[in-house]
This record gives sequence, structure tokens and C-alpha cells, in this order.
Amino acid sequence: MNMLVREIRFPITDGVIVSALKAGLLARGWAATGLTVQPKLPATKTRRMVTVRNDGGLQDGAVQGRGYGINVWADTSVDAENLALDCMAILRGIPSAVIPATSEFSGPFQVEDDPEYVVASKNLTHYYFSFTATVRGS
Repeated sequence: MNMLVREIRFPITDGVIVSALKAGLLARGWAATGLTVQPKLPATKTRRMVTVRNDGGLQDGAVQGRGYGINVWADTSVDAENLALDCMAILRGIPSAVIPATSEFSGPFQVEDDPEYVVASKNLTHYYFSFTATVRGS
């Protein structure tokens, strides 16, 4: 019995998430405040940072629920929480051909860094949230 198995390839979506966050945060005025958005922490810390962690996920046919963890730091607790909330709002509105939906948002939660990150003699406040991106394969 010969069964045809369709090979499904899922796209890399980290860049889509990073680009959406950069554009959305720029539109909201965050870029003027020393903002870095990328997959990993920069070697030189800035006043405000966002990192995007892809945790993968389960595949169901041509769709995958890919978990993401977003870390946010800022030099005041109010800015850190507002930055996290703005990131969540941007990611709720990201749906596209590659990522048709986002869901299951959890957080933001404050995280204690040990040791703390310091920029310009100020301790950064760290928030974290997670969500699921529905990714369509081809």
C-alpha cells in the first residue's frame, strides 16, 4: 500500500514578529526613547529592549500553533509595563498570510533579574508575556 505523504514546510516567523514590533513601536513613538527590538539581548544594553523567543509548537496538518515568549525591559517600571502592553496590542493585530491569528496571551508579568541590568546608572525593570502564533505551512 503506497500512501502519499504531503511534505509541509513551515516558514520562519521570528523576523515577522520582530519587524511587526519594530514598526508598531516606532508608530507609537517608542523609537525615540533608545529602543532595541531583536531575537536576543544586545551586547550593549539600551534603555528599552524587547526580545522575541520562539518556543515552537504542535503541528496540526498545515497549521502550527507556535509559542512565543516576549521579554521587555525599560528604565522605569511604568515604561516597562506600558511597553509590554503596547507589544501585546501590536501582536494581537499582526495576522497576515503567514500568521493568520494570534491567541492565548498570558501576562505581562514582572520578572526579577539577577543580577539586574543597569543602563546609565538605572536598574531596568523586566516584564515577560507569552502568546501563540498560528502559522500556516505550505
